[in-house]
Parts: sequence; C-alpha cells; structure tokens
Amino acid sequence: MIISLALLAQAAAPAVVKPAPDARSAVVCVRAEKGGRRPLTFSGQLVGKRAQPGAFKLPLTPGADVCYTLLRSKIATWSLEVTTSGFTACTLPAPEFGQRVTYSAKAGARGLVCKPLGKSPIGTWK
Repeated sequence: MIISLALLAQAAAPAVVKPAPDARSAVVCVRAEKGGRRPLTFSGQLVGKRAQPGAFKLPLTPGADVCYTLLRSKIATWSLEVTTSGFTACTLPAPEFGQRVTYSAKAGARGLVCKPLGKSPIGTWK
C-alpha cells in the first residue's frame, strides 16, 4: 500500500527536466515574420584566435523556424546574426548550452528587428 501511494505521487508530479551543467550543445531557431519584403539570412560562426570550422549561412522562410545546433567549443565563441541587404545586421546573443532559444526577425520600414520569442531546455546528455 505504501509503495503504491509513492508511485501514485510520482506519477502525479510534473516531470521537470533540467539540463546537465556540462551540456554539449545549444539550439538556436529564427523565425522570419510574415509580411517582410526582403529576404533574410541567418548566419553564424565560431570566433576564436584561429580560424574555426562550423560557419553557416541559412536563408529564412517567412513563418517557418530555421534551427541550427551550436556545439560547444573551449577555444572559440559563437557569433550569430540575421542579415538582409541595405540594413544593419541584428546580432543575436548565443544561448546557454543545454538551451533552445527561438528569435523572430522582420525587415520593415524602420530597419531589421530581432527579438527573443522563447527559451526551453533541450534535455540532458547521457
């Protein structure tokens, strides 16, 4: 009887998943807002003392999330931005490792605007 009550209490409690402190990756997603008239590009690179592999450049499609997994580096940091011709690029802060961050981007009459939409853990590494 005691065991079944303990199992029932565990089943009723919501599962909270915390990322491991040594999570090896982070996920960054960018969603181009519908109604923008310019093509947007999401790009990033590892910036360090030496040239690093891992640079990417992805076109954004209005209304769809474009995601990229960032791998941890001990000797370089991620530089992320959204660009379009004629406007100053939006610089996106690199997320904490073990997190998934989603941003929105829109090119309008006043320039390129990027803002965070949400953040969630991506789980633990086993």
